[in-house]
Amino acid sequence: MYEVLDSLSDDALVLDLGSGSGSFRAEDYRFTTILVDSKLDHLPAGRNAVQACGHVLPFRARSFDAVILSHVLEHEENPKRMLQEAGRVLKRSGAAYVAVPDARTFSDRLYRKLFRNRGGHLSLFISEAGLRTMIAWYLGLPHKATRTLYSSFAYLNRNNFQDATKRIHILLPPLPEALVATLTFAVNKVDNWLGTRASVYGWALYFGEIKTEVLEQANPNVCVRCGKAELVSRQPVRPGLRGRILFPLYRCSQCGARNVHRSRTPRDA
Repeated sequence: MYEVLDSLSDDALVLDLGSGSGSFRAEDYRFTTILVDSKLDHLPAGRNAVQACGHVLPFRARSFDAVILSHVLEHEENPKRMLQEAGRVLKRSGAAYVAVPDARTFSDRLYRKLFRNRGGHLSLFISEAGLRTMIAWYLGLPHKATRTLYSSFAYLNRNNFQDATKRIHILLPPLPEALVATLTFAVNKVDNWLGTRASVYGWALYFGEIKTEVLEQANPNVCVRCGKAELVSRQPVRPGLRGRILFPLYRCSQCGARNVHRSRTPRDA
């Protein structure tokens, strides 16, 4: 999503829709970000946060320069209505970022099996082309690019279940972070050997006017705790660790978690 955010001017207005506590660190940017979620307890206090249904947004038409829909549409029973509202409030010169899981993948199938009520995944997407066409139609913006997203299986990470109320939704005990990192690395290696897609999560789709270049090459290095993808050129493997462990490691620039560096698989989509 950062290609969209980095291309915006300081006076831009961004809608982070279905965001919960936020899809990105809004304080890192000078533009104004409005967070919208249907549940008040998901929204942070003291920020530009609005409790509202994504099907009826309390904003004027053509008021936002960008809309972020990160891992939201799969939780909507009627995603078209949310997209229609997002298209209404989005400027015709605006941009949008949409991330969703591919329901055919091992990662998403496992998620829906492990969590009660399929983890809240009400809409399943199996075609990037069909999804791209639908989003472009409702947003009224041309498709810019699509990037394949990888899974870090962060939904299995015990560190993400500090709140006891979250644990009631998972059918099995969550795993230690080191074990999740090992699983993620192993699945990636299997993909490399067999040409499978077990480590793939879904798609990131870009629409509209985006001044920053969108690189469509997939990046498998996704944090096992917070889910942030790291570009290898920006986050090199720490050579000092090679002599002590079997796998090269790097630290996530967002949460500091230690991750195993993964190579790109031969089959990204």
